[in-house]
Amino acid sequence: MPKPPNLFEYVGAVHIHTKDSDGSKSHREIIRIADKYHLDFLLFTDHMTMAHKDIEGWFGRLLAIVGYEIQDPDNLNHYLAFGLDEVLPEGLTPPEYVREVRDKRGIGIIAHPDEVRDIDEVPAYPWTDWNVKIFDGIEIWNHMSAWLEGLEKNTRWKSFFHPRSILGTPSKETLKRWDRAAENRRVIGVGSLDAHAAPYRLGPICLTLFPYKVQLQTIRTHVMFAVPLPKDDFQLAKRNFFGAFRNANIFISNFRWGNARGFRFWCESKNQVAIIGEAMRFHPSIVFKVQCPEAGTIRLINKGNVVDTAEGCEAEFPIRGDGPYRVEVLKNEKGWIYSNHIKILPSRNWRSGGSDGRSGQSTSRPRGDSRKQRQPNDSNKPSGKK
Repeated sequence: MPKPPNLFEYVGAVHIHTKDSDGSKSHREIIRIADKYHLDFLLFTDHMTMAHKDIEGWFGRLLAIVGYEIQDPDNLNHYLAFGLDEVLPEGLTPPEYVREVRDKRGIGIIAHPDEVRDIDEVPAYPWTDWNVKIFDGIEIWNHMSAWLEGLEKNTRWKSFFHPRSILGTPSKETLKRWDRAAENRRVIGVGSLDAHAAPYRLGPICLTLFPYKVQLQTIRTHVMFAVPLPKDDFQLAKRNFFGAFRNANIFISNFRWGNARGFRFWCESKNQVAIIGEAMRFHPSIVFKVQCPEAGTIRLINKGNVVDTAEGCEAEFPIRGDGPYRVEVLKNEKGWIYSNHIKILPSRNWRSGGSDGRSGQSTSRPRGDSRKQRQPNDSNKPSGKK
């Protein structure tokens, strides 16, 4: 198999709470733990506050960015907001704060969208206002939600003492929502921790629910770039980070089942190449290619349906029509890797842009294009050598 596109991969954790809201450690304490486990970035999201936004920056190899988690007056419809300078006024409805984040050129991610459980002390907080269509992304896998839902299946003791092993796959309903939305526009898919490391008493035993050192070794988000993020210019690094994030140049992994660094999913035609988050016009010569650092069951998904499978570390799949394509890799039926979509456009007359004109696909480019990565105020499209 030919070599994949030359990309720089940054691996990190999304949706982390600190002492500023309902977490149990400070930003700096969590950063030190994350550095020990070789993470490249952390996205902090305390509830309704960015009190320590001034801590943002590089900490050695690790990029720390502070966003926050918005909720409506009924404490539902939680929304992760990034790229804002200050918190929005309290009391806004979901359509209002989704629009505000977008108008301020931030990025908004629906948190734990399909959360379902019946635990009195920890109620579910699902997203209910699906009439809102201009959100930027969605959590397709939230570790805390998945773990809490597992408590209802007579696995409470195993869940407490083996919190990583119980993770199976993301919610089928959430994946369906994501795939349906991707048929019309780009929707970023992220994997999140929802880390709190809260104390909990189980009979005579006092436990910490998901110590940070445990959760940081579970669901990770991998972001890919054409060029490295600059260590000597934090603001530029932050802009470039959110440029690739907005473009959905992302895949998700569960570290419990293996280190997914080096996974690649891309497609090639006779003249063009597209990576995760990009688009390519339909041509019968298109082939989808996958490389994994370890063997697994590789599934190609088109419009929400499995259209091809393979076993091993590599796979090539022929084109099956237009629409959004993504890849899942499983190990022993456990979810390991989930890519964002590559969009195959139906015709050369296709027009980019969603309902509000901001969510179109970045298209592929001819092979050998080695232009430098553009900044977010251009096309937001990474453009390294393909």
